[in-house]
Amino acid sequence: MERLTERERDILLKLTELYIKEGEPVGSRTLQKVYSLPFSPATVRNVMADLEDKGYLYQPHTSAGRIPTDEGLKVYINSLFFKLGTTDETLVSRLIDYLKSTNVSDRDEVLAKVLDFLRSFTGYAGFGVNLVESLTVESISLIKVSSEKLLMVINFKPDYILHKVIRAKLPEGELQKLSKTLTYKFRGKTLSEVKRELIEEIDSLRREINAISFKLNSQILKALNEANQVEIYGVSSLVDVVSGDLKRMRELLNLLEEKSLFLKILKEFLGKKRKVEVILGSETEIDSLAPFSFVLGKYSVGFKSSGIVGVIGPKRMDYSQVIPIVENVAKALSVILNK
Repeated sequence: MERLTERERDILLKLTELYIKEGEPVGSRTLQKVYSLPFSPATVRNVMADLEDKGYLYQPHTSAGRIPTDEGLKVYINSLFFKLGTTDETLVSRLIDYLKSTNVSDRDEVLAKVLDFLRSFTGYAGFGVNLVESLTVESISLIKVSSEKLLMVINFKPDYILHKVIRAKLPEGELQKLSKTLTYKFRGKTLSEVKRELIEEIDSLRREINAISFKLNSQILKALNEANQVEIYGVSSLVDVVSGDLKRMRELLNLLEEKSLFLKILKEFLGKKRKVEVILGSETEIDSLAPFSFVLGKYSVGFKSSGIVGVIGPKRMDYSQVIPIVENVAKALSVILNK
C-alpha cells in the first residue's frame, strides 16, 4: 500500500470513525461538517479520491460517499493500539467480583464465565481457549467407567486438570499399574512433548502389531489432540450478521461446529508479540468469515501465555471501545489465574 500524507491519514481516520458510528457511506460535505475541518468539502473530496486510488477507501455506489476498505480499516485499528496500556480498574474489579460471585475455580469454568461476561458486556460473541501445550504433566490416572471406557485424568502444572473419556478395554487390575507407568514416563514433560512421543510409539507399535497398546496410545493421543477446546458464547449474534446470505450462513455454522480453523487462528496470534490484536475475517482467507473481525487478548499463568480471550463481531464494530475491554479482561484473567 502507498504511504499516507498527514492530511490523508487524518481524513481516513475520521471517515472510518464516522462510518463505524453511522454505518453509512461518508460524503465529503458530511465529514467536513461533523469534524469542522479547516478546509473545504472540495478539498476533502479530492483527498478521499486519492485515498480511493491508493486502496484505502471505496465507493459502493457512484452517487454515494465512501467507506473504508479492509486496508483502510487496519490503519484505523492500528491507530488505536497507541492508546493501549491503561488499566480500567472498574472493569477489572467488576470482572473479579463477578467471578467470585459465581464461585468457580476450575480454569475451564473460569474461561467460560469470562467469555459469557465479554458477550454480555460487548454484545458480541465471546471467544477463547485455554491452550495447554506448554503446561507440564504432574500425574496421569486411568479410571474405569464402563466395560469399554476409561476416564483419563491428567494433572498439569501450573494448576490445571484435564478430564477425557477414552475408549479402551483393560482389566481393572491393570489400571493402577498403567497409571503409574504413564505418570513415570511423562511427568515433567509438556503436552506437546507427550503427543510427539505418543506418535513415535504408535508408529513403532504399528510395526510390532501390538494391538492393545496401539489402540490405547491412539485413544490417548486423540483425547490430547482435543484438549484445546475452543469456546464460543453468543453464536446467535454471529448468525445474525450473515442471516441474508444462506450459503455463507451454512459455511459459518459448519465452522462453528468444527472449530479447528478457529483454533488455528488463535495459535497464529499466540506466536505474535502483541498482547492484543485485531484480525479481520478477510485476513483468515476463509470466505465465510469475511464479514467478521476478531479482537483477541492473551492471558498468562506464570511467565507463559496460557490462552486467549476475545470477541468475534461484525467488521463494523466499535473498536475504540472493544479493544480496551478485551485488553483489560485478559489482564484481569491473568490476575485471577495467578492467585
